[in-house]
Amino acid sequence: MKIGGKKIGLTTQVFLAMIVGAILGLLIGEPMTKLGFIGTIWLNCIKMIVVPMVIVTIITGITSQKDVKSLGRISVRIMAYYIFSTLIACAIGLTVALIIKPGTIANFTGLASKEITGSTDITVADFFTSMFSANMFKTFSEGNILQTLIISVMIGIAILRMKNEKFKTTVVNGFNALGEMVFSLIGMIMIASPIGVFFLMADSFGKYGASIFTSMATLAGTYYLACIVQIILVYGGVVWLTAGINPIKFIKDSAELWIYTISTCSSVASIPINIKVAKEKFGVPERISGFTIPLGSQMNYDGSVILYGSVIVFISQVVGVPITLGVMLKVIFLSAILSTGGGGIPGSGIVKLLVMVQAFGLPTEIVGIIAAFYRLFDMGTTTNNCLGDLAGTVFVSKLEEKTIEKNNRKMAEAN
Repeated sequence: MKIGGKKIGLTTQVFLAMIVGAILGLLIGEPMTKLGFIGTIWLNCIKMIVVPMVIVTIITGITSQKDVKSLGRISVRIMAYYIFSTLIACAIGLTVALIIKPGTIANFTGLASKEITGSTDITVADFFTSMFSANMFKTFSEGNILQTLIISVMIGIAILRMKNEKFKTTVVNGFNALGEMVFSLIGMIMIASPIGVFFLMADSFGKYGASIFTSMATLAGTYYLACIVQIILVYGGVVWLTAGINPIKFIKDSAELWIYTISTCSSVASIPINIKVAKEKFGVPERISGFTIPLGSQMNYDGSVILYGSVIVFISQVVGVPITLGVMLKVIFLSAILSTGGGGIPGSGIVKLLVMVQAFGLPTEIVGIIAAFYRLFDMGTTTNNCLGDLAGTVFVSKLEEKTIEKNNRKMAEAN
């Protein structure tokens, strides 16, 4: 696209589409929701390619490792980061809500609740069993990303263990070629992203109107403040300490990612954008980002646990139940456990939020009201989730660089 003879980048086009779509949605209202299917078609095209993309990126990421030891090192580091950032995220959500006290000034007059469907019976055994597929083709057809990820890891490790080097090279080259094709297809889909984003935003704002800003203003304001604190202090701090990138530059350079997450509310659909940003803006090799980012889309839910903490405090303040230190610690650890796993699908976190509220004996009616406006919160949860994946990927990449340099020095000294 060109304006005044100057070419406008795709990121700028998407940002403008997001703004214009929101404005037209507010001004025109309900008629814009009739065209929301156009944005859904674009989003479906992204989701269509997610399973093959996860397969090829995980497998090529693993097979590009020098050995299983380097893969294990990357896995341990990224998992440690995800656990740390998740615990901190919930603590931040609790702390910000306790300071601002949104529940003491909340007004629910005129708000309608939404019935929440889905099972709330989640056991440890069910969670771990659900990670492993009994039929990989059924897993792929159903789009179960967590099971796809586990299958891809197993295949990648199996390829590394192949004894016949000729066969191993053939298989690795085949997946590398398939990866080129998959990302070529993603590039085609991304060309239409301004159109898709425009209609997604117009649909959301046409459906909710100005109420998307006002009805849940106290809770939403508290939640987004906590998200900003997490982004600047935790993500910004991590990349600053490990890569020398200040928080403002991190936010600026990751703009292409958070514009997409705000628009799509899907961490899975944002995987290709996240990998692209990691490579082009932060110099992360795909052998690392192709493993850590899909993994993070299933295991790193910082934005979600910030919401859990904020909502628990919010509802407690509404009903006048005090929050003790013991309750805070329980919220942090239960949030971390409950958030792990999931499909990265827009709105899926509302059932887990209901489980959290029930676990602490708080009234669930307010969760129903939140569900009616979940899109407003989902923009923040997805954005934080994906920025957390990106920051962790940059962190692990820099640690790997230092480890490789250290090993090379040792080898040089030994020779």
